[in-house]
Amino acid sequence: MRLVFLLLLLLNIALWPLTAGLVHFGGGQTEPFRLTSQIEPERLRIVPEDGAAATAPARTTEAVAAEDERDPQAPACRMLTGLTREQADALAARARDRQPPVQLSESEQPGSSSWWVHIPDLQTRPLAERKQAELKALGVREMALMPDADGQKFAISLGLFKTEASARELLSRLSGQGVRSARIVEREAKATRLRVELRGAAADVEAVVADAGGVPDGVDAADCP
Repeated sequence: MRLVFLLLLLLNIALWPLTAGLVHFGGGQTEPFRLTSQIEPERLRIVPEDGAAATAPARTTEAVAAEDERDPQAPACRMLTGLTREQADALAARARDRQPPVQLSESEQPGSSSWWVHIPDLQTRPLAERKQAELKALGVREMALMPDADGQKFAISLGLFKTEASARELLSRLSGQGVRSARIVEREAKATRLRVELRGAAADVEAVVADAGGVPDGVDAADCP
């Protein structure tokens, strides 16, 4: 039995290199041999079956939008804010001359309010002048006598402000000096500027602005909202 055991042990030792793939015969290659024979396997890439290169990715939305912006026939809308009547008329004339015409719409910009600090309703000029003398005696230095529309009544203007807070600050200071008859009135300014919107092909819109002399100083130009 001991002899049989030793023979089997020797046989297993002799066959181990063959079963482990360390020894091969003929053209076949064992798995360990193939693994050790690979050169830079990380550089391998998969090629489609027909051998063609992969197609380029589809264009992104941003790329399509950029192409549209470069297209001179793409629809566009340009808004110019702060125009005078003459400047708006010049744009309107150029817009009508384009073929096809560029659509133009205009609207008045709302005027900004102001706050007037004054002493109102002085019935006669002598009365208004006496009131001015009283104000000077109280230390008020900045004032102006202003007749109303028909010239029958007078007001003493003490200041005109863009914000109500500034007007109230002056009123409080005057009250501390002893002035009791001053009042604040909000005054709505008339619209003196215009806003114009130009709609058409991008090239035509830009041409209208350029033909009218470009964007004037003090005028804001932007795409329509």
